[in-house]
Formats: sequence, structure tokens, C-alpha cells
Amino acid sequence: MKFDLVFEGGGAKGMVFVGAYEEFVNRKHTFGRLLGTSAGAITAALLAAGYTAREMLEALTEKENGKSVFAGFMGDPPPFTREQIRTSAIRDLLRNINIKPLPGFLENHMDDTISEALADHASSRHFFALVERGGWFSAGRFITWLQNKLDTGPWKDGRRQFSGMTLSQFFAATGIDLSVVASDTADSRLLVLNHRTAPGCPLVWAVRMSMSIPLVWDEVIWEKGWGGYTGRDIAGHAIVDGGILSNFPIELFISGEPQVTRLMGLKQDNAVLGLLIDESLPVPQPPATKGILLDVDVKPGELKTVKRLRRLIDTMTGAHDKMVIDEFEDMVVRLPSGGYGTTEFDMSDGRRSALVKAGRDAMGAYFEQSAAKRTPTKGLKAAGADKAQRVADRIAGRLLAL
Repeated sequence: MKFDLVFEGGGAKGMVFVGAYEEFVNRKHTFGRLLGTSAGAITAALLAAGYTAREMLEALTEKENGKSVFAGFMGDPPPFTREQIRTSAIRDLLRNINIKPLPGFLENHMDDTISEALADHASSRHFFALVERGGWFSAGRFITWLQNKLDTGPWKDGRRQFSGMTLSQFFAATGIDLSVVASDTADSRLLVLNHRTAPGCPLVWAVRMSMSIPLVWDEVIWEKGWGGYTGRDIAGHAIVDGGILSNFPIELFISGEPQVTRLMGLKQDNAVLGLLIDESLPVPQPPATKGILLDVDVKPGELKTVKRLRRLIDTMTGAHDKMVIDEFEDMVVRLPSGGYGTTEFDMSDGRRSALVKAGRDAMGAYFEQSAAKRTPTKGLKAAGADKAQRVADRIAGRLLAL
């Protein structure tokens, strides 16, 4: 059966999608349109580029200097130029603090020294980047990784060469209808990025914008050369994670309202299946590693500061779309992620394998239950189709009016 697939956002927890997709393929299902937010946007883009379940599993095990390659996604901010420091908000703040006993030239020199010290030091540069770029970490390593993935491996009669393509070029090359969700902070508006709405936007940067969790990664500023969004000029706008406005926009595949089809194209006759990252469902863990002199049972994120930040991020990216999930429960596969953090990219091999297995098992259980109940997974149940359609139209209308 063919499904239009929706992938929720969830940062590092999105690794659960790999196991779920493996089971999806094992049951001989295929996909039509793809829609993703944040981690879901990454998954959707790789599937659109022809990645198999096996290739995605192999990508999860990649190492760099003995650590998971994903740990590098939380990268150190790149250096600031002297001009950037001189015109920074921190330098302006210091400029507006007047120490009366000091002569102006000496105070200016001191302000420059403090600003440069904050920007240049390896530790304080994170704080400087948070203020100036909107994120504690750089996602430069993620960009490099995604570009590499989009240009690696066989595709049709040749090799993948997608990293330099715009959304319109990517659609022309693959024929896959891919949409990723981001948030425009300048207009407080949801962006659905695809070949219709933002044809000139680079594929890599569309995904990068979708996964840009505020305060974690630096904002992306929409470039003039990317063209507009639905004909509007948004050059200079700061774009961040789509989960801020909608982490699980399954209604966009269900609604037939004109303002929706203008973004998504005409409704399709495919089934709709949403892959939801459910933190309320625990993930069975492997036993702790037993050492010779000590037992190792390290749980990531035990520091209070780390846990506080992760709770903030998880709440921010998961507090939306509850009504949607309840209304379309029959179309939702709940993938366990309990005990995992949004920014836990450095998870151990054992924890990652457990998360992937949980996704695989959950997808299998969903199809088994659907078969046992003999309820169609395709489309909406006939008895509630009209009501569900109205709900989708209403929710989608509110979402796009934001």
C-alpha cells in the first residue's frame, strides 16, 4: 500500500524513525508524498533522495574519532570577525554602560577588550553566539554531513548528486513531493517549504532551517538569492525550527482547503500515516556494561543544568498538535522515545540500537493491530470522514493563519 508519510520533529529522538521505516518497508509498503519537521525533515529528505532502510541504518553507526558522527552536530561556534564583534549587541550594551571616572578613550578600549575576549575564548564564545546568532551551537557539521549524504551512494543509473540542488531542481530530478516545515520569526508565520512555495531555496538549507531549534543552533537568515516564499520577499528574515509552530502537521495532507492545496498541491488518494515520537512510551534498555573494576551505568544528561535545558527544548517542540493527534489517532504510529533527550546526539551505541528497535517494534504492532481490527489504514474511516475532514480544514486554517 502507498502512504503519504508525516514525520514529527524531535531532534536526536528522530533516530527512532529508522527502525520504523525498516519495518514499513519489510511489510511491502511504499510512500508517496513526504512531510517532515526538524528531525522529521532530515528523514523525509533522505527518503526522497532514495535512501534505503539499510543505508539509513548504516548512517546511524558512522563514527568520527571514535564517537558517533552525530555528536558533532553540537559544534563550537565559528570565530567572529572584528567587524562582527564591533557591531555586536554585546558591544552596544557595553557602550551604553558609562563608567564616569574613566575617560572615554580608555572606556572604549576596555569595552573592545571585553567584547573580543568573550568572542574569542573557546568557552564564552558559545554565550556570544547565543546572543548574536540565536544559538549556543553551530550546525556547520550538520550541513557538511547532509551534503555528503545527498551526494553519496547509487541512485538510478548513477550516483546521488543532490546537495547543490534547489527544491525545484530536486523535485524535477526525483519526482518526489517533499515538504519541510520551518518558522519565520520575523512574520511569526509557518513556512511549508517545497518546490511550489520556495522553488529557489536550496534543499540543504530548507532542511537546516527546519531543524534549527532556537537557543540550540544559530538562526538561519533567508538569503536574497533563494527567491521568495509563495511570491513574498522574506530576504533577511530569521528562520528557525518548524516545531515552534507545528511539530506534527498531519492535517496538511488531509485538508482540502484552497489555502492548504496552494501549498501542498491537490489532495492525493494515498493513505496518510503519521510517525509520532511519543515520550510517554518507554524504550527497553540493554543491561549496563559490566567492567572489571567498576560497573558502568551512565545516564546521559544527569546534570541539573542539562536536564533543565532539555526539558525546555522538549516542551517547546512537543507542546503543539495535541488536538490533531487525538482526532487522527487511527493514522498515527506512536514511536517510543521515553528517557531520550532532544539533543542527545552523543547517545551510546546500545541506547541508539534500543531506540531503533523500539521504532521497528512499534511500527509492526501498528500494522498488526490494524489488521486484527480489520479497520482500513487507507484514508479516513468512512463513518467519520466528513467530521475528520472538517477538523483538518479548521486546524490547517488556524495553523496557516499564524
